[in-house]
Amino acid sequence: MTTNAQARMLCAAWCLGLLATAGCAAPMRVFVNRQADMTLYQKVVVVPFANLSGDPYAGARITRAFTTELVIADRFQLIDPSQLLGELDRAGALPDANGQLDPAKLRDAATKLEATAVIRGAVTEYASRGSGTDTYPVVGFDAEMVDTATGNIVWRVSVTESGKGRVPIVGGAGERTFGRVTEAACQRAVNELRKQAF
Repeated sequence: MTTNAQARMLCAAWCLGLLATAGCAAPMRVFVNRQADMTLYQKVVVVPFANLSGDPYAGARITRAFTTELVIADRFQLIDPSQLLGELDRAGALPDANGQLDPAKLRDAATKLEATAVIRGAVTEYASRGSGTDTYPVVGFDAEMVDTATGNIVWRVSVTESGKGRVPIVGGAGERTFGRVTEAACQRAVNELRKQAF
């Protein structure tokens, strides 16, 4: 095989790879507070994410998936969510139906649990897009880590992931389920945070 033929095949393979991943993920937005001393944040608590979507279970689903990715990253000692909910219950400050919490009571509960930071978030999208039989899941959320003592944002990430975009010839099935899209969005977010903040 000639060098030109090899170059054409390599270019064709690269283009197919680009097509296979095109449309899978929207750009991610990440903020990292460069003045924050990341070594201070060892023991953190994950607050159930607020739910701004139309799906009543979206907040819980994203919270669990994001927490799973944090456990896999092995960067923080995560406080058991039931301990946080217990402290919030004693303070009469459990989350409302949308997952909203009183910030002062949340800070007090986190301090009692000796958490140096709180990770919280909000699900902004958890729905199907498209028309007719051509629908696909879309998941979007924001997450941030806030210093318990100061209330300063340590890092913040905003991610949207779509279930459409894979080319069946190259990447298998052309659609992904809500579960897979949720997992992919949380993996992307935590992996980017590992690069920039952890």
